[in-house]
Amino acid sequence: MKAIIANLLYNPYKKINKDPRIDFHSGILSKSFRVHFFCRNSKAKLKIGNDCILKNEIIFEGHHGQVIIGSKTFINKDTKIMSINSITVGSNVTISFGVMIYDHDSHSLDYRDRQNDILKILDTEKLDNDIENKNWGCVKSAPIVIGDNVWIGFQAAILKGVTVGEGAIIAAKAVVTKNVPAWSVVAGNPAKVVKELPLEMRK
Repeated sequence: MKAIIANLLYNPYKKINKDPRIDFHSGILSKSFRVHFFCRNSKAKLKIGNDCILKNEIIFEGHHGQVIIGSKTFINKDTKIMSINSITVGSNVTISFGVMIYDHDSHSLDYRDRQNDILKILDTEKLDNDIENKNWGCVKSAPIVIGDNVWIGFQAAILKGVTVGEGAIIAAKAVVTKNVPAWSVVAGNPAKVVKELPLEMRK
């Protein structure tokens, strides 16, 4: 019941405008829009361009990270942008619901590192912020850049180190692990180019 009441009273503008780590001036933030800084004293930064419509979540898991969103961009609900490195989303971008954008692997490939993370959590009395006890130094990360005028379909995944070129279209449920050429359509897992957009659809 408390969670329901808290959600009804939640005002995203109030939180955003009070946080010095967030640069926001104009746009529409729905009640589903959330920004999470999982580490105390996080130095992560968020910059939002003008006239955006945002319904998604932005999550900074480590002490650092940066998300920049251009102007007139729409991001639907149930989409998660998770950063410990850097994610840049251009202007006039359309992102559907349920999209995952990660600039890191979440966990080390070495099982021993993952075990150590669990042990650190178990040794910590305060378990409500276990991400802070994670060793992010052994987790691979790389910047993501999504160009202007891109369209990303529902439940697609954009993984670390990817650059999506201007005007590209990412099909629904595509898993993007490599760079996407401008003005192309990619689909599948892993995503591959299936079409190039005609010249009349470009600038």
